[in-house]
Amino acid sequence: MPSRSERLFAALAERGADAFISGNRPNQLYLLDHPDPSTVISRANCAAVVFSAGETVVFPGVWISNACRDMLENCEVVANEKGDPPPVAQLVERLAKVGYKKVLTDKPELAEAIRNGVAGTAVEVEDIARELRRTKDERDLAGMREAARVADLGMSTAFAAIRPGITCGEVIAEGTSEMLKAGAESVAMAPAAGVGTYYLDSGEDPRRVIKEGDMVFIDMGIWVHGYLGDMTRAGIVGEGSVEQRDLLKTVQEAYTLGSQAMVPGADGKAIYQSVVDHFAAKGWERYYVHHLSHGLGLGGDRPRIAPDGADILQVGDALSCEPGVYIPGLGGARVENMIYVGNDGPEELTISPLDLPMGL
Repeated sequence: MPSRSERLFAALAERGADAFISGNRPNQLYLLDHPDPSTVISRANCAAVVFSAGETVVFPGVWISNACRDMLENCEVVANEKGDPPPVAQLVERLAKVGYKKVLTDKPELAEAIRNGVAGTAVEVEDIARELRRTKDERDLAGMREAARVADLGMSTAFAAIRPGITCGEVIAEGTSEMLKAGAESVAMAPAAGVGTYYLDSGEDPRRVIKEGDMVFIDMGIWVHGYLGDMTRAGIVGEGSVEQRDLLKTVQEAYTLGSQAMVPGADGKAIYQSVVDHFAAKGWERYYVHHLSHGLGLGGDRPRIAPDGADILQVGDALSCEPGVYIPGLGGARVENMIYVGNDGPEELTISPLDLPMGL
């Protein structure tokens, strides 16, 4: 596969554009020439980066100006100190001097500023880097595998802490600590327990005390070197009822059905409908209330499989598979893994068992 910069400049040439101006962190991380730009642009607070065949210029703003100046390589950093113009004003001033004929940007606000301040430069809002990011390269795969490894570790640790009498907050504290020690830069674990586990409603209260017979699931979203690690596991505290065990089994079957269908050329609409039909056979269609998949990598956008739209899958896609149902008075369950669509079909990047052991 050609390099990221080669693919970017080819896309710019096709559109007759001289530069791509990114205000979105996932695109900045994807295109900057640095071993790990997430250690520098640690949050979405870099105002803009100009990527052209001749140069890469970073406009960080005052908050991360020093970090960008000292840590970024192979680019120019326009420093911003107290009293300097805002970084977007610095960007406009720079573009007025360069004299590009046409630029693309991923942020409407940047396009408006350029139109208002730079004469003779055409500007269009088109997130070409988002489409480049959809097809994962080897660096992406390495980043996603590491995010998946950390996610598996955290989820297994959290489930091992589940027992009657402990709060949901105490459970996720165990998993969160383990993942931060393993290299995650940020962690969000949403636990849901009890008969209130419909769809992340009152059952998500971290103060809730776990009881024997509760259905429990933990939804997780973490970031490792800028890459999303996303997974969910569900279980029953103790033996549970026949109905609860059937609910959990049905959701796990729905996950297997959906994930195994994630092959190159598959129609996301058909995959989604197959999961709907699986729940409908139990009379639970109305309790399946959310998407099946979203994209993974440096941003959670494409491909997407949802009731309001779905993509045709292609080699190089990475996406979640996360069916769930939430039945009043009984409980809720969801299963989610990270999936990579390769030439040979789907590969599970998160690999911990669907039935994780609890510390009962």
